[in-house]
Order: sequence, then structure tokens, then C-alpha cells
Amino acid sequence: MSRSRAAAASAALGAVLVAIAFTARGGNQVGRVAPMEVAVVLAAGVALALFVLRGRSGRADGVLPVTLFAALAVVTGLSTAWSVSPGDTIEEAARTFTYLAVFGVAVVAAHVRPRAAPVVVIGVLLTGVAICGWALLTRVFPAALAENVLGARLGEPFGYWNALGGVAVISLPAALWLGSRRTDRAIGPALAYPATGVLLLTLLLTQSRGGLAAAVVVALLWLLMVPLRLRSVLVLAVPALAMAPIASWALSKAAFTQTFQPLPVRESVAGDFGLMLLALCLGLAVAGLVVQGVRTRRAPSLAVRRRAGLTVAALACLAALVTVGSVALTDRGLTGAVSEGVSNLTSEDTNTPRGAARLGSVSSSRAGYWRQAWEVFEEKPLIGRGANSFGIARLPHRREPRAADQAHGYLAQTLADLGLLGCVIVLALLAAWLTTAGRATGLLPRRRPRATDGPERGALMALTLCAVGFGAQSAIDWTWFVPGPTVAALVAAGFVAGRGALPAVGAPTVVGVARPAGALGPRALAAAAVLMTAGLCAWAVWQPERAARATERASELLDEGDTVSALRQVRRARAIDPYSPAPLYAQAEVYAQQGEIGLAYRTYEIAIMEHPRDPDAWLRLASYELSLGLPERTLATLQGAIKVDPYSARVPPLAKAAQDAARALAPPPEAS
Repeated sequence: MSRSRAAAASAALGAVLVAIAFTARGGNQVGRVAPMEVAVVLAAGVALALFVLRGRSGRADGVLPVTLFAALAVVTGLSTAWSVSPGDTIEEAARTFTYLAVFGVAVVAAHVRPRAAPVVVIGVLLTGVAICGWALLTRVFPAALAENVLGARLGEPFGYWNALGGVAVISLPAALWLGSRRTDRAIGPALAYPATGVLLLTLLLTQSRGGLAAAVVVALLWLLMVPLRLRSVLVLAVPALAMAPIASWALSKAAFTQTFQPLPVRESVAGDFGLMLLALCLGLAVAGLVVQGVRTRRAPSLAVRRRAGLTVAALACLAALVTVGSVALTDRGLTGAVSEGVSNLTSEDTNTPRGAARLGSVSSSRAGYWRQAWEVFEEKPLIGRGANSFGIARLPHRREPRAADQAHGYLAQTLADLGLLGCVIVLALLAAWLTTAGRATGLLPRRRPRATDGPERGALMALTLCAVGFGAQSAIDWTWFVPGPTVAALVAAGFVAGRGALPAVGAPTVVGVARPAGALGPRALAAAAVLMTAGLCAWAVWQPERAARATERASELLDEGDTVSALRQVRRARAIDPYSPAPLYAQAEVYAQQGEIGLAYRTYEIAIMEHPRDPDAWLRLASYELSLGLPERTLATLQGAIKVDPYSARVPPLAKAAQDAARALAPPPEAS
């Protein structure tokens, strides 16, 4: 592939991934996510059909990971049958099938263009820099780009800081590869320096400790497994030193550390931050050009590289010793500090500091979420409570009113949602992918000589670590539910899985042989089947959105007083998506406005029967009973809400109103 075509392909991949990220955003709004999912599934269907029709035979790399991923998607969809929150499970099934389509297309792309790993790496890097750059610009132009964003931590365009940190982590290996690869061209490696600076600055300003830990893991693995260590150290160290003062300055300002800051406060530091960001990018670009120019004119000798490597290793060991020694000399001592850290990590009552102090703290609310996930798992250990049902299933097990829809850890969430069945499939998928990744990068023991450490292997290592970084962060965050970083990581993981083993030293790459023309008929039928399957999946993914739009239209008609048309719309929504309680609530409101008290009451009861673990169903019935002047029945219904959600913030005010109404209706005491 020519350089111009490779650059165009990387730009196209980056544009697609950025479009997915900005369209889906946080992944929690069906109206934004569903169109993206439909488009991805249909595009994947077309790509897979073309591969079936015109692809080559002779390679089966990535088949096992794709099969296991498909098994996970099927189990996710089947869990709707036993889910305590079937509407959320349907949404998760759509998300998982979309991710499967992305992963499958990446595997096929590796079959079709096995030497395109550099193209994919650059595409992932462009995605990360574009998203992180946008996030930083929201603090430079808050009035234009983030007027209604009141959070202190950097999180746009996802509205979730850990997801943005995940994008930086995923892109970091790509930046290391670009800056350290052997090439005579100075522009690409030089641009890796400002790109790394943008990624690291974004990561620190998200204050994502999970992202920071994953970035450290990725950087260490890169330095351990890729020979160009001194070059990589420069790509890491120079941007880190350059952006550190900016990050320190920002984390000392209220606009970056305190929530709910008004726009004037954020604008007061926007100009200074923008100038520092511009100086950072320009300075790192110049530094990159200087480093690359020196490197191309005079390469250091082997002895110099060895001395430099030993010096870097000695400095790293010295820094570790100084850190350990400083902790040991405190009043708590080394063992006391470790014990306190473990206690903070596992405690559900510790408070997490803000600002720069947060990055050095291990306390969080995750211990509580993981305990709740385990207790939900114990209810049905074999099959769990249904995919994406943790937000409802956890309510009886929480000990405080903190809200959470995810378990903040992929394995913990899978245990609660899909039980041992889901965990076995996920672990098998992980093992299969690690095997294919080891084969693709030449890390697994082989009888043949290992592949040369050329640019292709470096690109494959970068893609492997992109996926590893995402997995490391997803183990302690709920990044999986945000399409932006997840799709980028799946593209990297899928390409590595489908790439297959690199050739041995001096051996040609065997891509496969073209299928004979006589097989066109069966291949055409197979391609048609793929297209039909993709169409059916896209249609299924779109149904919750269709139902939501019909329900929304019913509410509009109800506001206009057209109860007949509104009832028609809610019945249509109910027929489209029988798993969601929203059409039932809308139908009950229509009946109530029509004066059909019995039908409205019965509809709320149906909602409770179909969604007994959802406190919203109980609270809606209780509110309706109170509006009918039935405070005693309201209090009885609220007992059901308390049973499924003991810490509900909506129960106390409703209970007080019911108690006041009951006292007002009580007959006056007889005079003695």
C-alpha cells in the first residue's frame, strides 16, 4: 500500500471512530446510541458479505475469538428471559452485538490486509488525539463548547472522565510506536511528541486513577517487550516533563477541581490554559523534530545505547527506592502505610480527595459496588440476574443512597449479570485472544525463529497493548458501556486476532489463495445470508428506539388532550418493545386522563408484576394511589418499594405526604 493510500486509510478509520465517539457520547441515551449501532451493524454486514463473496481461503485466524464473542452476545440476548430489568438487558444485547460486528470486521480486515497494522495504529492514534484535543479545548473555550458542563474533571465528549482517560490509555501505545519506530522521515516521529503530551495531560486532568494505572502498565509492557526502549523513553519522558507544570497548575485551580463552578470562574483560567496548551504542543513538536534530526544524522553506538539504558534503569530503581524509603520514614512506617492503603481500598466509608491529591489516593466507592455485585451473584450464581441489570439488582444490597448503574469493573459486572456462565465465556474469550495475540506478535514460544522486530511487529505490539490497556482499565471502571473507547479497542484487538503469526525470519507471508470462480454460487448465498442476518440484527437493535419514540409521541398527544391517539401510540410502543416499562407508565397516564381509574390502576399493577425489582414501578403506583385519596394503600405499596430499594430517596417524602393525608382523613377523636 502506498504512503498516500495508507494515510488516507488511517484518516478514514480515525474519522469513523471519532464519529462513533461523538455520536454515542456516554452510551446511556438510546436515542443517540441506537442510530450509531444500526449504522455500524449494517456497515459490518456489508463488509462481511463482501469478504465472503470475494475473500481468500486458507486462513482461519481469529475464528475462535469471534465464535466466543458471538457466544457472549447470544447469552447476553438470552438473559432477557430471566433478567430483573429486561429493558436494560435488551439495550446491552444491542450493544454487545454491535461490538461483535466491530470485532468481526477488524478480524476480516486483518485477513484482507495483513500488513495494514501501521494503518490501524495511526487511525487509533488520530482518534485519541482528536478526542483528547477536543476535551482540552472545552476548557479553553468553555462558553462555546462546554457551557452546561459543571463537572470539575475532564470528561467530554462522554460526560465520563474514566472513559476519556480510557481513550488516552488506548492511544498511548500508538504514540510510542510512532515516535520510536525506525524511519528516515522526521515528521511522523516528531508529531508523536505533542500527541503524547496531549494524551498525558488529558489523562491527568481526568483524574482517572484507573486510567493512570492502566497507562503505567501499558508503558512498562511496551518497554519490556519492544526493543526500541531508549527511543520510547524519550517519547514518554520529554512530553511528561513538559506537561507536568501545566497539569500541576490546572489541578490547583477550582475550575479543574471543584464541581458546579459558574462559567465566569471557568473562563477566568481558560485563556491562560489555552496559551499553555498551545506552547506545549509547539514546544513538543520542535523537540520532536530536534530529536529526530539528531537521531537520523548520527545514530548512537551500541556502547552508548547500553550506557544510556543502564542509566535509565538505575534512575528508575533509585526513584523506586526513594519512594519506598520516604514512606518507611513516616510515622506509620512501610507496613503501616501498606495496611492503611489496603484498608482504604476495601473500605466503603472512606472519602476520596479532590484535585492532585486524588491521584495519590486509593480510596473509592468500588469496594461497595464489588460487594453488591458479589451478593447479586449469590442470588443466581449460574446465570446471574440478566445483562446490564446490576443497577436494579443491587438496590436491596446497598447500604447507602449512592446511585450506580454499573459495578465499576467488567468481571464484577459479568458475575452479577451473567453468573458463572458469562464469566466462563469471557475468560475463554480472553484466553483465546491472548493466544492469537501472542502468535501474531511472536511472543509465544515457537519452533521456528521469531519474526524480526520490524515496523510491522512494532505496530502489532502497539495494537495488542491498546487492547490490553483498555482491558486493564475496564477491570476497575465501566468503560465497556461507553462505545467511543470500546470500539477503538475492539478494532485493535480484532486486527491482532485476525492477523495470525508473523513470518519467520526470511520467510514470505502466506495470506491465502483466491477462491475458484466456480464457488461463486455458494458464496453468493452465504453473502446474502450475512446481509440478511445483519439486517435482522439492525432491525432488532432499532426496536427499543422505535418504542421510545412512540412513547414520547404519546406523551405529546396526551399534553394536547388527544387521549385516543395517545392510547394508540402507547399500545404500538408496547407491541414493539414489551420488555420496557415506559409504555405501561404512559398507558396508565392515558387511562387516568380519560377517567378510567380501574384500567389505570390495573396497568400500574401489571408494571409491578412484570418488573417487581424496579422501585420505580412501585413508586408510580403509590403516587397514583395518593392522587386518588388512598393514603393507606399508598403506605402499603411503599413497603414494596422499600423492600426492593431500602435507601430510596423518593420514598420518605411520598410516605410523609401519605401519612399527612391519612391524618387529615381520620375522624376526629370523640369528646370524653
